[in-house]
Amino acid sequence: MQLGCRLMLIELQSHSTVSDGQLAPAEVVAQAWEAGVTTLALTDHDAISGVAEAAEAAKGLGIELVPAIEMSCVHPYAEDLHVCGYWVDLKKIAPACERAQQERVNRAGEIVERLRGEGFDLTLADAEREAGDALSIGRPHIARAAGATGDLGPFFEEYLVPGAKAFVARRWPTADQAIEIIREAGGVAVIAHPYWDISDPNEVEDLIRSAGADGVEAFYPTHSKEQTAHLLELCEELDLIPTGSSDYHGPTHKTFSKFGDYDTYGLGEPRVPDRSPG
Repeated sequence: MQLGCRLMLIELQSHSTVSDGQLAPAEVVAQAWEAGVTTLALTDHDAISGVAEAAEAAKGLGIELVPAIEMSCVHPYAEDLHVCGYWVDLKKIAPACERAQQERVNRAGEIVERLRGEGFDLTLADAEREAGDALSIGRPHIARAAGATGDLGPFFEEYLVPGAKAFVARRWPTADQAIEIIREAGGVAVIAHPYWDISDPNEVEDLIRSAGADGVEAFYPTHSKEQTAHLLELCEELDLIPTGSSDYHGPTHKTFSKFGDYDTYGLGEPRVPDRSPG
C-alpha cells in the first residue's frame, strides 16, 4: 500500500530516553520519518511521559502516532514478559506506571544491596546516574554502575539473570494484571515478541491461547520464518491482531538499531489495532 508517495511502514514498538532508548522522544520520531515509517508507537517500558513530545513531533511530520506503552510483567514461562498497550488513555494508565516505576526502583535497590554483598562498591545513586533518572533504572544501568563495560552479557550471566548471585525477581504485575490495566485504560493489549521472551513453541502457544490478549507481535527482527508462521496461524485461529516492529532503541544499539528491520517472509503484513470501542 502507499500513502501519498510513501510506502506504508508500520512500527509499533520504539523506545526513547524515557526508558532504555538512546534518543529523546522527538528524535525517535525524526529517525522514524527518515526511515519511511508512516505509523509509529513509542512504547517506553512502564512509562508514558514521552508520548506527548512524540505526538507533537509526529504531527509535524505527518506520521500517525499511536499512544502506547510496553508493560513489563511476570508469567510462569518468563520472568520478564512484555505486553504492549495501544491507544491507551494516558491519564488512566498513569497510576499503574507510577507503581511499576516505584517497583523498578525498589527492585534495583535490592539488586544493588546484593551486589554490595558480593564485594562491589556501588550505591543506588550510582545506578541512577547511569540511567539519568531513577524511574528509568534497569539492570544494564546497574551493571555499568558496578563497573561492567562493553558486552554486559558475562556480568548478567554471573549476577543479574534468574538464578544468578544478585538477581531479584519482578513481583508485579502479572501478565493477566497487565492486560487488565491496559484494557481499563481503554487500550488494546498485545503480547510483545513472544519468541524473544520464550523459546519453547509449546509454551508460546499456551501463553497466547490462555492470556486473553487482543493481539500478538508476530513480525519481529529475531523471529524466524517458522516462528512468524506459527504466530500468524494462532492469530488467524484465535482472531487476534498480528502486529510488527523493529523494537527501535537507537542508532548504535547492538540489536535494535534501525527501523524497517523485521521480515514478513511474504507470509502477511502487520496491522495497526483499531481503537477500543470502549
